[in-house]
Amino acid sequence: MKLNERSVAHYATCNSPPDKTGFLFKKGERNTAYHRRWFILKGNMLFYFEEKESREPVGVIVLEGCTVELCESESEEFAFAIKFDCVKAKVYKMAAENQAAMESWVKALSRASFDYMRLVVKELERQLEEVQEEARSSQAKSMLKKHQLQLQGATFSLQNATITGPSQEGVSSRENGVSWSKPPSVPNGVSNTQGDCSERGDGVRPHPVPPRRKTNGGSLESPVSPGTGCFSKLHDWYGKEVAELRIEWLQSHGCRQNESPNS
Repeated sequence: MKLNERSVAHYATCNSPPDKTGFLFKKGERNTAYHRRWFILKGNMLFYFEEKESREPVGVIVLEGCTVELCESESEEFAFAIKFDCVKAKVYKMAAENQAAMESWVKALSRASFDYMRLVVKELERQLEEVQEEARSSQAKSMLKKHQLQLQGATFSLQNATITGPSQEGVSSRENGVSWSKPPSVPNGVSNTQGDCSERGDGVRPHPVPPRRKTNGGSLESPVSPGTGCFSKLHDWYGKEVAELRIEWLQSHGCRQNESPNS
């Protein structure tokens, strides 16, 4: 791979932030002694300078496809090697000043390739998808719980709604095949006495009050909601209805005790 020297030199010394900087000892190719050099790591490119204040790098190592291995030689303390799988590829040997610096450089150089960054990006994308899926699931559960609470509230309000009796005014009912309505008002001259009376003034027995509608099971139909479980409400409503029917019956079929002979 050919690199433009000016572009490489500019990239090495430009103001872009480096990934890592520091001194390392680099082993020469011809002179096998170690020389102290200033190294700058930017992306997958490792630049080295003769001095920290140098304006141009002495060389550059492209780290793509490399492996970083520790040197097992006891004479080379804190040393490591940068190797490539290519045939006749160079092996770069370097040494740090201490164990901590060596471990830091080995870790940084191992993560400098684009292949490693590609794996990191894929892993981050996978974690992001998991977080988004978990957020969607959590939101769906929250909405479901909200709807359940609303449904429970509506059901509770329906069960505890105020129970009112049916209006009797102006309603014509048909029970057991007999159509009947609220009787007309009592004519003038007819007594409104509410005492017990079994016959009208003309000796004719009044018609009995029509019975209540029966359901298919034979039981009397309750005008109150079947779900009502309060006995006191049922008792009050039936007592009110019985009193109203009794008053109506007495008004329409009352005894003519005070009727004048000339009427």
